[in-house]
Amino acid sequence: MAEYLALNKKTSIILEPKVPYNFDANFYKPSHFPSSDNVWEKEKYWITMIWKSKRLGLKFENAGTIKKPKIKVNIYTQKELLKEFIDSLIPEIWWRFNFGQDISEFCEKFRNDEVLDSIIKKWQGMKPIAANSLYETLIIYLVLQNATARRSVQMLENLFDRFGKKVKFDGRIFSTFWEPKDMAKSTEQEIRDLKVGYRAKYFTKITRQFANKGINEFTLRKMSKEEVKKEMLKFYGIGPASVEYLLFEDFYFLDSLEIIPPWEQKIMSRLIFNQKLVSAKKILEFFKQRYTGWEKLAFHYIWEDVFWKRKYQPIEWLEKEIRL
Repeated sequence: MAEYLALNKKTSIILEPKVPYNFDANFYKPSHFPSSDNVWEKEKYWITMIWKSKRLGLKFENAGTIKKPKIKVNIYTQKELLKEFIDSLIPEIWWRFNFGQDISEFCEKFRNDEVLDSIIKKWQGMKPIAANSLYETLIIYLVLQNATARRSVQMLENLFDRFGKKVKFDGRIFSTFWEPKDMAKSTEQEIRDLKVGYRAKYFTKITRQFANKGINEFTLRKMSKEEVKKEMLKFYGIGPASVEYLLFEDFYFLDSLEIIPPWEQKIMSRLIFNQKLVSAKKILEFFKQRYTGWEKLAFHYIWEDVFWKRKYQPIEWLEKEIRL
């Protein structure tokens, strides 16, 4: 018996994101840790997804340019998809991969900025993308808490092995996430046995919030930044730093920059001030004064740019901070 679900049926659609849209800089964030549910290659990206309780494989292919973006989306499933299913899926893909947000004003406004000019030339059209559901994103944030990148990878893979499934599509095998109801059946101790430590309690409580339909991700997407912030702080184990990531990466508030965690403080101190360490307050003031209304997006451009550089050539001081 196969150890994976074979997703052999393929449906293809073409979507045209808002200009500018940078395929590689959006589908691949080199600062993120690797996981077995997705993979990027130049101008191609594969990821698994659960939608309406169906496990899907998605393959995105760049079919356009930054100024004339066009993306081919291949949807792999076990059975032929009904038109109604595809019609419900398209808006979700549109949201998760941020096809609709217009950042042309940012790219134009700061194209001659002393810090951002060369970065915007390289990565024009780079935006935050959610890629995962809110529940899945919270799981990722929890494995990132107080852990090296290597440890985070191990914890997530342990969770995939226990609660997810393997699927095969386009000649590759991937892990999938799980639905909240699948984890909700487990005790806190059973989750702790997966070597996730104190996070087991957080996984248990957050999973039950979703399984009991206490959270509606789609309603949250229509709320103001302050409303979303208030709702996110109700999650057990999710603090202000995680909420700030969520506001930017999942809800696309591009000005959401209030906290600089210690490891980001160290990296930004070098990148902006060429010093080993400057105060978080000084870094925040730099972004707020210089990039008002776009603070977090400007931060994102500078941040991802150095990780793209690291991808092709190790940066000694940065390696010490990452510890993958």
